[in-house]
Amino acid sequence: MRPAEEKFYFYYFLVHIPITTFIDASVVLPGNLQFSKDLVAWHIKNNNDFLLYEKPLWLKAFVLVELLFQLPGFFWFVIKFKEVWRLRNHDSKETKALLKSTENTLTKWLHVYGWNASATTFICLITVWLRGYYPFGDFLPMPHKAKFKLISLYIPYLLIPLRLLFV
Repeated sequence: MRPAEEKFYFYYFLVHIPITTFIDASVVLPGNLQFSKDLVAWHIKNNNDFLLYEKPLWLKAFVLVELLFQLPGFFWFVIKFKEVWRLRNHDSKETKALLKSTENTLTKWLHVYGWNASATTFICLITVWLRGYYPFGDFLPMPHKAKFKLISLYIPYLLIPLRLLFV
């Protein structure tokens, strides 16, 4: 992975920590434990995100995996990227061996995360395309334009992790 990509993913994981904690967790947490009910309600209303409105069982399962495995992983990735950068500043044989080992371990877990996150987002995208409806009023089906708007919000969460499969 190029240094610019490393920095990008470092910040991606850093920013993803509050997103997961405050937004995604709302899918599984009871209302009294949600930190950002108003923000989630605003998102659902303005983007017609029927998945966050409906909270189907399969989405709850995906979010539980995100909270139990990916969220701790985000912290781990941030720490490992910093460790790789620190090790690159040293020139001993031992440090080079440790750097290689750390990079290999990091790459392996980036692949695991990339596969999991892109696969779950892909399922969300398919669901939006096939079942998209307005989550208020008469629950009318969404026209293609409204589906594309919602899909455009999910696409980065497909493409950014998907890229990790090729590092």
